[in-house]
Amino acid sequence: MRQTRTIPLSIVVTLAGLGACHEGASPADDLLARSGGLTAPSIEGTFEKRIASMDDGTARVSYHVRTPDGVRDLITDEPIDLAYRTFVRAWGEPEDDYAFALDELEVLALPPIPLIDPEPYPYRRIATVLVFWNQSGLTNEVAKNDMFISGDSTNVFYGENSYGKETIAGDVFGPYQIPEPTGCNTSFIADQGLQQFVDKGHDPDEYRQFMWQFPSGLGCGFSGLATVGSVADPARDTWYNGSFGCVVRAQEIGHNYGMGHSHSYACPAGTIVPTDGECEHVEYGDPYDPMGGGCDHMNVAQKSYMGWLEECNIVTTSRDGTFNLLPTELPCNGTQALRFPSSDGRFYYLEYRQSYGVDAGFDSVLLHISTDHDYSPSPFILEAGTDADGLGDYRMEEGDSFTDPAGTVTFTVVEELGTHAVIEVTFPGGGSGEPTCQGDTLPEMAGGNIGSLECDDAPFPLDVSPPTVEITYPADGDVFDIGSDFTITAEATDDRYVTEAELYLQIIGTDETPLPLFKLFDAPYEYDVTNIPEGEYLFGFVVRDGPNSAASLPVTITVREVAAETTGDPGDGSTSGEDTGPEDTGEVADTSGGDSTGTGQDLTATGCGCTADGRGGAMGFVLAALGLVGFVRRRRG
Repeated sequence: MRQTRTIPLSIVVTLAGLGACHEGASPADDLLARSGGLTAPSIEGTFEKRIASMDDGTARVSYHVRTPDGVRDLITDEPIDLAYRTFVRAWGEPEDDYAFALDELEVLALPPIPLIDPEPYPYRRIATVLVFWNQSGLTNEVAKNDMFISGDSTNVFYGENSYGKETIAGDVFGPYQIPEPTGCNTSFIADQGLQQFVDKGHDPDEYRQFMWQFPSGLGCGFSGLATVGSVADPARDTWYNGSFGCVVRAQEIGHNYGMGHSHSYACPAGTIVPTDGECEHVEYGDPYDPMGGGCDHMNVAQKSYMGWLEECNIVTTSRDGTFNLLPTELPCNGTQALRFPSSDGRFYYLEYRQSYGVDAGFDSVLLHISTDHDYSPSPFILEAGTDADGLGDYRMEEGDSFTDPAGTVTFTVVEELGTHAVIEVTFPGGGSGEPTCQGDTLPEMAGGNIGSLECDDAPFPLDVSPPTVEITYPADGDVFDIGSDFTITAEATDDRYVTEAELYLQIIGTDETPLPLFKLFDAPYEYDVTNIPEGEYLFGFVVRDGPNSAASLPVTITVREVAAETTGDPGDGSTSGEDTGPEDTGEVADTSGGDSTGTGQDLTATGCGCTADGRGGAMGFVLAALGLVGFVRRRRG
């Protein structure tokens, strides 16, 4: 690990006349004059904070600047409290190609403001990239199972925890061999892995997040490392030091979304909540939450922050009442987070756990205390149970009761009925106000208690239904005149999402297997073809919905000199009803294997007079073979 630099850090804010920087905006070029006359070397870029899950049970925070030339690690032991993607200028001294000893930090522009009312919960496009140097590591097959297929895969875990609001899409790439890093240089690992990713023909702009998995042995001292972002603006990078288990995968991605760790307290006998600072903070102390140390459901404070619990899923009360508390594992319309104020300015959160999905073996109420869920919470699980079932003091059973140390609130688990728990809450003098849902609406009543009992009977299920795709134009057997222009179109459907559609092409008699051309992530799935030369071509689509994929039936066309009399659509150069060769009814195979092939050559070197959104790779290889033909993704209007 790098040595820190002990200096009194000064953060200079120079925002006059700038305001908040929106997407696409850039800082003014004349800010150097505002720097107070500093002449030391400086770097400019966007600020990042990373949090490492250390092997000794602690967390370690580091700070970085992402510049146009790569990420620079800021060497300082002073805490820096800036938001992800704040545009900064760092003053100090470079120590090597990655480390920069920080003397002063200048804020040039605030981070981009997310668009108002964006589309809710778009699927998360994540590239999992496996790298190694002089030893073998995780295989592509195992990593793909961990990400998408197994019962505790990241896709299944986030889908179930979010009640279907989160879909993890993307693919696993590699393993790629990179030069051996010098020490635990995670920025070097990401840089080299990204270079291999691009050299194989992949486009980094197609993925919002990157997971870098590498073999242990560098002396990093952590199992996982993540850049910290927010729900609306996820950070890009996470690193996995020889590990790729359920907890570390879910936790590091959670940091990308701004979630902190889920803690516990180690307190003297008879005390479970700090009153005079006598309890010890245990960083990963929540044994049931991957933001702590277990691969069960995330606690309701974390779910509230992520926006997975909405409206009357969260009920806050400051007066007496009897409440219905529904299982946290199920999609419900009633209360799954019962919240009431504590004596130290935080909130207590009650949740009911049942043995559904990844929460096998649960039948109990859990209590957390946390900061408000409107911001990244800091939840602590409390030992409020009596351990009547021998499963530990965290699990509250029927009849267990808890009182805040200052006597501000008491609650009792009256009944545990499987479908819900009944909770009685009392305040001194009865309290005041009305129990309210998030958004200040009032909860419903059911069975004489506060809170609806409306729930699904099972967690959000694993997606086992593959999508379907059909090429709608051209038709199999169509004949086109040399130099024709036309548009390849396809229709794809899925019971949830179609996360991507990829066009494949085979030049018959030239290529052994179909090569991928383009990916589209939203309908319509249309590709323009211009000035097509003579030959026989086979087209196919592969579509994905995250864990599943499917291929279309192939379409074969012939391009040759066509007689003046045609029966095709006027103006498109095609003719139909002719025998163009042997029929091929097999499906197009998904040959990507998470790692498409390609030369990465520049398209301008092929003599192609077409445009391809600046992409090379496999696309460049195919276009070179086609000469003047242009395959262009049709832009949406």
